[in-house]
Amino acid sequence: MTKLLITGGQERENGFELGEGKYYKAARLMMLNTETGEFKELLSKTDGGENYPHEYPNLQYTAGWVEGNELWLPTDTEVMLYSYPAMTLIRKCSYPFFHNIHHVRPFGDKIAVISTGLDMVVFLDRITLEPLEFVNVEGKSPWHRFSQDIDYRQHYSTRPHDGHPNFIFMLNDEYWVTRCTQEDAVSLSDVSKRIDISRKKSISVHDGHINNNCIYFTSVDGVIIIADAVTGNIIEDFDVVSLEEKRIAKGWCRGLLIDGDTIYVGFSRLRPTRNRKKLSWLTNFSSGPKNGFPAHISSYSLSKKIKINEWNLPENSIDAIYSILSEPDA
Repeated sequence: MTKLLITGGQERENGFELGEGKYYKAARLMMLNTETGEFKELLSKTDGGENYPHEYPNLQYTAGWVEGNELWLPTDTEVMLYSYPAMTLIRKCSYPFFHNIHHVRPFGDKIAVISTGLDMVVFLDRITLEPLEFVNVEGKSPWHRFSQDIDYRQHYSTRPHDGHPNFIFMLNDEYWVTRCTQEDAVSLSDVSKRIDISRKKSISVHDGHINNNCIYFTSVDGVIIIADAVTGNIIEDFDVVSLEEKRIAKGWCRGLLIDGDTIYVGFSRLRPTRNRKKLSWLTNFSSGPKNGFPAHISSYSLSKKIKINEWNLPENSIDAIYSILSEPDA
């Protein structure tokens, strides 16, 4: 695969001091040519607007999806559809119940939007983008702790999250989501159907890609967790960090693309956080550079268990990676 699209955000210099929901000052979509190693910025957003808090809007392109020549791209509070490669905005929507959106993906005539801040998945009509259904990721009423009368787009944070859903996929004709709080993936039809991905420790699971009857998840400590798509049993832990010369934390691992035997894995630049639990996994690693590694993409062979290549994101582009996408058909 020659060209990859990377979604993410650029940090504010004082983001840690400002606090939760104010970390990122610019949303960016980058393209990587894996043959030349060159990056190109395709899209950026550096200002907020009515769908964001007036001061310090949290600007990042989160996990998107490509289908044909359509590129679905979310921010914290908006969902946008672009044509590719023209990058023409076709449709856009935003609702008061959009908060800290982590993923958007089309499924037939519906669009699934993960409103992480409200612990729910919202299904929209693919054409009109009107809301069709709200599903809480714990199987509860979607409004059991949130109000339909509040515009959550103007709130910086709704933490702590009961489920913190972040990625949706289809398995056996059921919608499944990954949940960071429970370290698992569950069926939205019946949350008692679950895949335990925790490995008995806090690893903040993300992604959820099905390939050759397997489901591939990422954990922030750099392990690709592979589950059997039929039984849900974990069949392999591919620790990509173990392939480095020294066991040094490469970054916050999130973002995955599978291309045959090659996988592309995203590593975000580590940033300070007041939630120490989120970085507890770092105790298993040696110290890296003082300012951490830049955000980067690494590629690996699934069968040979070797590292193939690595590309650092340019300075002042993306610090936090959300998704790695294959270039849409032109």
